[in-house]
Amino acid sequence: MRKEMKSRPDAAVSPVVGVMLMLVVVIIIAAVVSAFAGGLSTSERKAPVAVLDIDIASVSNAGEMPPWGDGYYVPTMTIRHVSGDPLPTRDLKIITYFRNSSGAVNVGNLQGEVAVSGNDAWNYFTKSQYSGVFFINDPKRFGTGAIQNSPGRENWFGNASAILQPGDILTTPAQFCGNYNDNHLASSPHVNPGMNYLFGFNVSDPKNRFQPGAIAEIKVVHIPSGKSIYDGEVALA
Repeated sequence: MRKEMKSRPDAAVSPVVGVMLMLVVVIIIAAVVSAFAGGLSTSERKAPVAVLDIDIASVSNAGEMPPWGDGYYVPTMTIRHVSGDPLPTRDLKIITYFRNSSGAVNVGNLQGEVAVSGNDAWNYFTKSQYSGVFFINDPKRFGTGAIQNSPGRENWFGNASAILQPGDILTTPAQFCGNYNDNHLASSPHVNPGMNYLFGFNVSDPKNRFQPGAIAEIKVVHIPSGKSIYDGEVALA
């Protein structure tokens, strides 16, 4: 007697379930990848756009008051915001490169609100007083000067209030690094602690050849995006 084989209705269930599980897994993986990629795109910060003009003086006369005297000479640096977006200085990093007389490249790095102290031979910026390495020289917004008896001031580079706007100038404390009528010649410049911090060595020491015609490379980096706002070579005056 021939027996008839009856088909089981659940015979095709396993392949269908397997295909459905594979689809679910693929959809979950795609969702995770999409969310991760979206997170990367939203977390990337856009760099501000600004035109900056940088001047570096190996010696600048900070106290000349003719005909009474010759003042004193001191190195200094300024960064002028010519045009573009406002720049919160706490979001900026300044990197300097300078090749000294021995051929070695000195690298300086300024990030955040950094205080430097003066010299007891100076009347307005003594060893127990402080200035920012850079500060925004705008008396209307911040009042005059940049010297404090304790570290920290709203116009110092790196301070939350120190937002560099078009027309603003960042400067080192050259104007405080001496006294009225010190009569120091250009061949014997005063030390500027702000400049020494910026470049990582004593720029007033003649053996380092920080002199007119020498070249310094300057980078101004927007920290959140990691992109450079300024990157160029500057000839010393």
